[in-house]
Formats: sequence, structure tokens, C-alpha cells
Amino acid sequence: MGTPPPHGRAQVAYVLLILSALCFAGAWVAGKVAVRTMPPMALAVGRFAVASLLLWAWAARRDAGARRPSRADVPFILGMGVTAVAGYNVLFFYGLERAPASDGALIVPGLTPVLAAVMGRAVLKERIAAHGVVGLLVAVAGLVLVMAPGGGASRERLAGDVLFALGALAWAAYTILGKVATARFEPVRATLYGTLAGTLMLIPLALAENGWAQLMAAPTRAWAGLVYLGTFATVVSFVFLYEGVHRLGAARASSSLLLIPVFGVLLSAGFLHEHITGRMTAGGVLVILGLILVQARNRRMTGEA
Repeated sequence: MGTPPPHGRAQVAYVLLILSALCFAGAWVAGKVAVRTMPPMALAVGRFAVASLLLWAWAARRDAGARRPSRADVPFILGMGVTAVAGYNVLFFYGLERAPASDGALIVPGLTPVLAAVMGRAVLKERIAAHGVVGLLVAVAGLVLVMAPGGGASRERLAGDVLFALGALAWAAYTILGKVATARFEPVRATLYGTLAGTLMLIPLALAENGWAQLMAAPTRAWAGLVYLGTFATVVSFVFLYEGVHRLGAARASSSLLLIPVFGVLLSAGFLHEHITGRMTAGGVLVILGLILVQARNRRMTGEA
């Protein structure tokens, strides 16, 4: 069994983890606002240009003497850039153009652990306990309800939900790569390198989109969304999560991920006035229950209470 942290240290950790989940959940609202008037790929480049600068400053302050990447590290850095930055954000922003933000707030956090568990079993030979399998199946059942709100989603909304699901696949692949990368680099450095690589990959897509003039002419509200995405939804959420993990351990800290879909749906309803149906609420409850079972599996496998 893991040794519990001191009471005060644990309280700070839980506050940081709640704020991390809140910052990350706000990405769906900020992204929806920004993508209404900003081209998706130019918006993605702007987001990660801001994030790269902030991560670089934080990494330089934490560990100026960290080792530089070697040639052997390049595949992992490119893989992180392709999955978590370039691939995920292409799917994220084009999904937001077609479907409500509340759909994405449930589908991505709900489906990612399912896919990550399957990938972990296939690639890393990680064991999945029986209650973990039940949790994954319950979460999938909830996602089926979410992706068919009211029993008859429009074709456009369904296309957006499929893009969100593919985004969850990209993020799940990143979690597998991240386990390998953080064994080579300190997590802040690994995130920085992946973010820089992904930003460079997005630039040609933004140029092909030819939306720079539209980006520069976007209203203040859209620019506020872009800044939020680059700072709070990307860097601040990661910093708070990192500090929470440092204080509590990965298994305890991972329970905060359950708050992301809850916050995401509430923020979407509150700021975007999106209608949350009974079917969608039921699906969200199933997703949360499934994730609780998955997180219980993680805690038992790592020996943390």
C-alpha cells in the first residue's frame, strides 16, 4: 500500500487537480467560441505556439541542464506530435464545427481510457482486471447513448461525434507513447518536445487552409478563446495535473479525470446554452460509472488506496 501524503499536502494536491480538470474541460467551450470565426488549422497553430512558449519557459526554469533529445528519441517525439497535437487538434476543431461542445466533453474523456486500456493490453501487455473490463463496457454503453442524442442525431452532428471518437483514439495512442517518453525525459520536457513537433506539423495544414487573414480579423471573443486554449486548457491544466500527481501519486491523481466530462457538460450548458437531453444525461452517468470502475482498477494495480 502507498504511504498517504501529509494532510495539508494532499489538500493542495486535490485543489490543483480540480482546477486542472476545470481548465481542461473549458477547452470545449473556448474551442467552440473560437472556431466559429477562426479557421481550424490556423487556430490550432496559434494555440500551440502560445503553449510551446509557455512550456519552454517552464521547462527552462525547472531544469536548465536536462539532456537534449538524441536520434533514438525522435520517433517518440514525432509520435507525440502526430497524436496529441496535430492529429487530435485537427479532429477536435473540425468536430467542434459540426457537433455541440458537450458531445466532445463526454466522448473524448469517456472513450480515451477505454481505447488506452485496449492499446495498453495489446502493446504493453498490461493486465485488465474483470471489474476494469466491466467499467470499459459500461462507459462504452454510455457513449452509445451520447452519440445518438434523442435517438436521432443529425448527420452533421453524428459526423462531429465520429471526429471526437477518432480524437479519443489519437489521445489514447499518445498515452501509450507518453509512458515510454516520460521514461526517457522528465514529463515537462516530453510534453514540450511533443508540442513543438506537433506545432511544426500543423503549420503546412494552416498554410493550405489559407486562413491567416480570417484569423487576424477574428473578434476579441475568438482571440480570448485561442489564448485560453494555449494557456489554461493546455499549459496550466498540465502544470496543475503534474503537481497533483507529484504530491499524490498517479493512481490517486487519476481520479480527477472523472471531473472533466462533468465540468465540460456544465460549462457547455452554462456558457454556450447547449441543451442537455435526458438521454445524454443518462449516457454521461454511465460514462462516469464506467470510469470509476476503470480508475479502481488503476489504483489496485499500483497498490495505492
